Amino acid sequence: MRNIPSFSNVSRSENPGMNVTQNALKPGQMLTGKVLELYPNQRAAIQLGGSQVVAQLETALSSKQNYLFQVTSVGDVIRLKKISDSPLQNNRPVSDQIMQQLGLTNNRQLKTFIQQLVSQNIPFTYKDGQALAKLLEQFGGNSTNRELLAAMTKQNFPLTEQVFRSLQAIQSSQLGTQIKQLQQHLAQFNQSNTLTLISQLQQQLSLFSSASPSQAHSMLQQFVHTNQSALEQVLSKAIPDQLSSLQQLTNGGRLTNNQTQDFTQQLNQLLKQQSPFQQGARQAFQTFLQRFGQIIEQGSVTNTFKNVVQQQPFFQKIVQAMSRQDQQMVQQWLQQSSQTNGNQERQVFSILQQMNVQQLSQPDQNLVRSLLLHVNATSLSSLPVKDQFLHMIKHFAQTSGIQDEAQLAQAIRSNVTTHSTSQLLQSMMTGMTQQDRQVMQQWIAQSQPTTAQNQHVVDMIQRINLQQIPQSEQSLVRQVQLSLEASAQIVNKEQFLQMVHQATHQGEQTSIQTREMEYSLKQTLLLANQQNPDTANNQMQRLIQSLTGMQLNMVQNEQAITQQSFQIPGERFGLAKDIRMQFEGKKRQNSEEIDPAFCRVLFHLDLHTLGETMITMSIQKRIVHISVYNDQQDIKSIMDSFTPLLKEKLSDLNYQLSSVTQKTLSDKEKHAMNSGHTAYKPMKREGIDFRI
Repeated sequence: MRNIPSFSNVSRSENPGMNVTQNALKPGQMLTGKVLELYPNQRAAIQLGGSQVVAQLETALSSKQNYLFQVTSVGDVIRLKKISDSPLQNNRPVSDQIMQQLGLTNNRQLKTFIQQLVSQNIPFTYKDGQALAKLLEQFGGNSTNRELLAAMTKQNFPLTEQVFRSLQAIQSSQLGTQIKQLQQHLAQFNQSNTLTLISQLQQQLSLFSSASPSQAHSMLQQFVHTNQSALEQVLSKAIPDQLSSLQQLTNGGRLTNNQTQDFTQQLNQLLKQQSPFQQGARQAFQTFLQRFGQIIEQGSVTNTFKNVVQQQPFFQKIVQAMSRQDQQMVQQWLQQSSQTNGNQERQVFSILQQMNVQQLSQPDQNLVRSLLLHVNATSLSSLPVKDQFLHMIKHFAQTSGIQDEAQLAQAIRSNVTTHSTSQLLQSMMTGMTQQDRQVMQQWIAQSQPTTAQNQHVVDMIQRINLQQIPQSEQSLVRQVQLSLEASAQIVNKEQFLQMVHQATHQGEQTSIQTREMEYSLKQTLLLANQQNPDTANNQMQRLIQSLTGMQLNMVQNEQAITQQSFQIPGERFGLAKDIRMQFEGKKRQNSEEIDPAFCRVLFHLDLHTLGETMITMSIQKRIVHISVYNDQQDIKSIMDSFTPLLKEKLSDLNYQLSSVTQKTLSDKEKHAMNSGHTAYKPMKREGIDFRI
């Protein structure tokens, strides 16, 4: 499968009205600017990437020419310094003089790469140039490596060997293939002599690959046995009539086909009823239920109350998560006149109460989803493929580890202490100065801190004032400090978080199995590789690098646009290669959610019969346009046969299908090449003065 071109490139060519902003310019960066037109009083219009600005000139420039500029300061007035004395020639290598000014050796590969950065208007600094020169020398200057280094520069990733290898791993190999190879190596070890951590790793990997019914049943029993207490607690509250099936599995029994079907359907329905509450919305919903119950007892439910209820964001989310029958009941109640109907109101209240009871925490949702996928693996026909796919995406996103740092940073920013790791980190920060605390928060939020930053944070942690930390957690902080002191090398962020995670759990009276179930796949890989370096070391390292590469590439947030991209193994769906996806859209107001009325989605598949297929779906004001890129000649007739059904199903969801078009993969590549984009945030024409 070929690498996916930038989704922004492909989709922008189809929807030029929505531009994606890029990173803001920073002092020290260099980029190309073109003088468009000279004005009186030494002013000129200059094209900088995708933005046109009016600049005040303090040096001689020629109209219609390109120059290499360096940003010397930013703010209300952005100042530029001219690097190239003479204009840059199109498609001509940068001059020896410019290479000398940049402090770079004048070798052919590096010169070609610098020209690539200049041509693509990717800002870079002198320091970037030195780091890029080292990476080119180490890994070679072939076109693939140059494209990867250009992307790293454009996205402001640390220009280090570790980041390069991580991004290279996810681009050059299939995640599913790596998982399968690791499973094969782990299967060679005798289970009775294998550490529990390795067994846990095997169980986590099993959900992302296909297995025989007997293997799937064995993994299911192991999962149920390991998590029996937690599963019983969740199911007894949410779907108590399925406790007998759980007990049957715990005792080593097998479910009949009918039992399996019923079990998966109820687990599936429970997960569908989960509402994505924002911070504070869950509490608002519970407060509303208390008030609703009081109003029913008083017999004073009015249309005004109903109107207020409908405007609450949490209420809309709860209704969307209901079954179709319950939705109809609630909508009927909302549309009724002010005349009270006690029975109907109590029915609606009962539905809402049940929804509240069935709302699970994220860890419990992960547990139930793992159970569902394990059960479904024993009988793939028990769950529709659509639901399998959606659950697999959510399970991978939540448990693979690609969101570990982002979730932890969010917990720290919002002072949420539901996770013991973030709670201990919060306590550690109380023993820091305000300046150190800010450095720590920024460090945790970074995708890939540098070695110098890692060392600085380690030094900060050693300086923590234990007297300012709650006494109950002083011993845990001291344990982390001792672990850092005992380390023979500089500890990176992932290793540090592992130390904190281990410290928080060593004081708890829980079993080894229960503790390990709380680790993400990436955390388990890191621990297993650390504790068992002779066990499939190369395969573990490659998979860790791939997950890290996916973390780096996963989310790109701009002022109003969010872009998320990741991939999941396709083996469980009968595909030989990974399923790659990208989601891009405007953020909802006061939220990090993508607005479903204005967004784009891309799927990249390699199907057995149709071959390589890319699908882009663009949504504007809930109007949907779909493009299918495929080189098969007869695919148009297949698409036409499914279009009426697609239109009907989208209409049920309040979306309107505008068109479904077929294009060749060569069209995709043409769009990618022709769709230019800037590498920095476009600037408004008003209120900006450039002094050159």
